[in-house]
Amino acid sequence: MRETSGEVKETYTVQEVAKLLKCSDQTVRKFIRGRALRGVKVGRGWRISHDEVVRLTRLQG
Repeated sequence: MRETSGEVKETYTVQEVAKLLKCSDQTVRKFIRGRALRGVKVGRGWRISHDEVVRLTRLQG
């Protein structure tokens, strides 16, 4: 699935969130373990909603 400019994805992988937040994959997983970021386990990976990423960025300032 390709994104067009201006289109927002509904869910992100750990790697995509890490890229958006400019941090490591491990940091995103730490946020999930510490419950600062809510995600859903899908198979071996995690999916994080767009709203959750926005919420986390607002909390971080």
